[in-house]
Amino acid sequence: MDFSGRLGGRHGGGARGDVDEFGRERRNRPHHRKPYDRPNRGGSRGNQGSGRAMSMVDDANDVESRLSSLIIKVGDKNIPTLQSNLDALGVVLEKDFTKHEITVLRTFRQCILELPWKVTVYSTLAGLLNAKNSETGAKVILLMHATLRQELARGHWGSVKVIMRFFALQVKTRAISIETLLSMIDAFLKPVADEPGSVSGRNSCLVFIAMSTLLWAGQSLNEQAPAELESRLGIAEQYVQAHGEANANNTLATVLHDAPCKGPNVLAHLLEILRAVAEEGWNIDAVCTPYTMFTGEFAQATQHELPELQLPTDLLASSYYTPPEILQLVPHPPEFTVRRYIMQDFISDTITQLEGNRKDCAKFLLQVHGLCNEDVCSVMTTAQNPEDVDAESSLVFEYMIAEVIFSFLMQLPEGRYREMYYTSLAVELRKAEPQIMSTVLETAVENVVARIENMDVECVNRLCNWLAVFISNFGFQWDWSKWEDVVGEHENAPRRRFVQETLLKLVRLSYLDRVKAHLPESSESLVPQKTPGHNFKFTLQAMDERTKAVSVAVGKCLKNKGTPEQALEILHSHYSQWTDLDDAERQTLAREMLTEHVLLLGSKTFSHMLNAIEKFMPALQQFGDTPEAKLQIATVVEDFWIKHPQFFAITIDKLINYRVIDPVTVIEMLFSHSHKGSWSQFHLWEILRNTVNKVNMRVEQLQSRLVAAQKAADAIVADGDTAAEQQAESVEHVESVLAQMLQEQKDVVISTTRHFVQLLSSSEGTTDELDRAWLLGRFKEFMRTYRLQVMENAQALEEVAFTPEASQDTRQVFECTRMLAA
Repeated sequence: MDFSGRLGGRHGGGARGDVDEFGRERRNRPHHRKPYDRPNRGGSRGNQGSGRAMSMVDDANDVESRLSSLIIKVGDKNIPTLQSNLDALGVVLEKDFTKHEITVLRTFRQCILELPWKVTVYSTLAGLLNAKNSETGAKVILLMHATLRQELARGHWGSVKVIMRFFALQVKTRAISIETLLSMIDAFLKPVADEPGSVSGRNSCLVFIAMSTLLWAGQSLNEQAPAELESRLGIAEQYVQAHGEANANNTLATVLHDAPCKGPNVLAHLLEILRAVAEEGWNIDAVCTPYTMFTGEFAQATQHELPELQLPTDLLASSYYTPPEILQLVPHPPEFTVRRYIMQDFISDTITQLEGNRKDCAKFLLQVHGLCNEDVCSVMTTAQNPEDVDAESSLVFEYMIAEVIFSFLMQLPEGRYREMYYTSLAVELRKAEPQIMSTVLETAVENVVARIENMDVECVNRLCNWLAVFISNFGFQWDWSKWEDVVGEHENAPRRRFVQETLLKLVRLSYLDRVKAHLPESSESLVPQKTPGHNFKFTLQAMDERTKAVSVAVGKCLKNKGTPEQALEILHSHYSQWTDLDDAERQTLAREMLTEHVLLLGSKTFSHMLNAIEKFMPALQQFGDTPEAKLQIATVVEDFWIKHPQFFAITIDKLINYRVIDPVTVIEMLFSHSHKGSWSQFHLWEILRNTVNKVNMRVEQLQSRLVAAQKAADAIVADGDTAAEQQAESVEHVESVLAQMLQEQKDVVISTTRHFVQLLSSSEGTTDELDRAWLLGRFKEFMRTYRLQVMENAQALEEVAFTPEASQDTRQVFECTRMLAA
């Protein structure tokens, strides 16, 4: 059927050329043209000039984009043409530097910071620029020195370490003198040398940066200033020895207790690496060193003097950082210890520097091996037969990545970044290399779980969360048959508890039937038989007649959208007739009845629960007027959600928010004797962490508000404004609220510590050795996580908790906490 007669405005002639099939004026523009890709309109000379100007801008942008790309891609692989590529790039950059200085310097800076494994390449390139044009070289060197000072002021120690490695190699290119480098290293070691025997987080951080720099500067220093090298090594060795003695019995920061304890950081291991490299003449053969290809060019290069480096003095103690010692999860040949450290150091730096972008981080992690010398490591992703790669006879690159990720994940006393970063990074790695990384990560997990009996309890918890989220990203597929035997183990055995808690976490992330579908039939007993739900007490079959009358009346009131006042009136009218009970008993029954029905009203979803608590908050607050009443409400909540730990945790959190119960109430509820024998259950400690974190967060928020209020008040007073008095009252109000919160924080810390010590010091606190081991592990977790708050209340804790009746191991944990907080 021909519709052309009624389209386009005329009959019988088909669609007109100046209108479309719908009769609209036709526009002569490609459908895919972007808004910014418009042709130059008009023919005036002014427009023609504008078009030429835009063309010139586009050409300049193209050149800058090309230069950036060349800098980023150079040295991606250790190939025979690397020398000629660097030489050619040096010529191009020297030629275009004056025109595109900002772009070249910015790209150079980002490459050094974010591609740390290519440090030898960019050090060589900077040296070539300096050899060709000393002014250009000076600008690169001064930019990196300014960046170093900036990163120091910010406390970004990962970037500081990477930049110091760059400067260590600039001695090889003669861009800076050996004296300049020594001055920079001394800036880190001088505070340590001035305080002999003083062990602290700040000193450990500074020594780590200095030792990491000496690893790469050692060859130059050994050739030109051997005495100076020995002097700096001596300072480092003395500190490492003092650090080892101070942490000799401190197991609070030990992840695996079956491995030699070297303290809570990598210092002792790095010192061993330095000694091993020194024995080999400070020669590092793990990666390509292109600066050795240009010794002739560097011979006449200008050496630049740099301003004296000043360390910041106003950083918080918590901002100083040293990375974890890398866990060995697969066997490695002992003769490759140095190579393994170098490779995993590059991997660690990449994870640290690219933390803001997990996708780029995963992509670049798989490229870190690109500059390795021949036979340094085996790479499964490039091997013809990956299954033939033997981890016991060679370093396997992918396994080194897995070891670094798990070491960061389980770092103690706390991880550098959120746990989810390491989970999402592993997910991206498996997506990039599905076959290889799947096998590598599964093997690493199995090896960790095989040693789980010797693992810190908090690390078990972290690994459980990591594995559950990781599995949920790949259709919940996992070979659970490898862990079938845990069903026959004790209920509190570490392997069984780990597997069971991982499955329960998966149920939270999906639903019960989906998780059961992937389980062997023999393992189904590890998950609930029915979908988690509530445990409402006042069912019709379980009540006498007068209790039934109250329950039905309250239930109808809430179901018909009754008000809190109406619910209270119903409770009063019914229970006032129970003359066989005194007032306190009737109040207890009424409190339980209202709490149960409010929970039932909100049991459908999290949103329903939030709305129900918010609506009946006045009635609940009225009933929770004493510590005993608050504890009863918390206990009723636990009994109601006994089969649904997730809802239990969320409900408790909301009741704290609405001040129906307080944090100390939660502590009392969690440490009740009803939990004896259940200290291995993860959800109890999830609630404890959430509660303490909430209190600490409120204190921090109020402290920030107080600072802001004081600044505003000072400014108003300086201006002579009449509103100053009102502002001063605001400051007094914030100070009053902050004082209350600080007292609450103190009460929480003291109450929690006291309960831990009492239970661990009494045979009545636990059922058996396994139960006690879990409780002691959680005690260690609490003490190291909140060590600053614990030490603020140390005197009170010694009087209340760590009395002569306290067990020896709890007192030892307290002393270790004191050392860790130093």
